[in-house]
Amino acid sequence: MSKAKQQGTGHETWIVNELHAHKYSAQRIAEGGSADEGDVEAVIMGHKWVLEAKARSSLNVQSALGRARSKAKAANGGTDIPVAVVWKRLVRVAGKQLRQPVAGERVVVILGWDDYVNLINRATWGSNEQLS
Repeated sequence: MSKAKQQGTGHETWIVNELHAHKYSAQRIAEGGSADEGDVEAVIMGHKWVLEAKARSSLNVQSALGRARSKAKAANGGTDIPVAVVWKRLVRVAGKQLRQPVAGERVVVILGWDDYVNLINRATWGSNEQLS
């Protein structure tokens, strides 16, 4: 297995373990070739989410999120599924392979606006703060 593949698999496993630690249901999704849905499936606030794991030095976030959304929608019969890109930024360290940076956010989650608004609306049910 290539170093990049190992890093990706490790990142997917980390995501699943972190979600389990916070009592969410999550599992890695087997690669499906042309029917590939994403990397991790999770149930968050009663809804299925598809997470695309990225462990790399740079990322075009709009493109990555768009591809993740298209893959998830195609694999779910055209149904829109909430998606997120979970990016672990890697940096070059002299004399070593790509590594996670020491400073700054270790991992970021990137959501499209509609998924973000839907998520916070569900999180604020019963309060006066719900967005429309």
